[in-house]
Amino acid sequence: MAEKQVYSIEVLCRGKYESWEFEQEDERDRFYESVKKEFADHAFEEEPTDVEDTEILQLSANSMHIDEEGEVDQKMRYDWFHYDSFGDMLAYINEHYKEKH
Repeated sequence: MAEKQVYSIEVLCRGKYESWEFEQEDERDRFYESVKKEFADHAFEEEPTDVEDTEILQLSANSMHIDEEGEVDQKMRYDWFHYDSFGDMLAYINEHYKEKH
């Protein structure tokens, strides 16, 4: 098995899951930051521990490295937003992701 890198953005909200892959980590990071900036007014300042899961949208950036033996090293970072931004965030990501790919 050859080594493989996977860079993605993922959105999880009320059991719905979407993801988008990127060729380069820095490209993914720039895109992730643009999404965070666009929806900053819907963000929680820190991980929401006293809010129902159904009220939270989780945006994450995933960096996964799979080595030749199939071992996986994965790093993720998360940001949390109010669930009501889900539709708008998906539309934003889909529109701007298509521009880049």
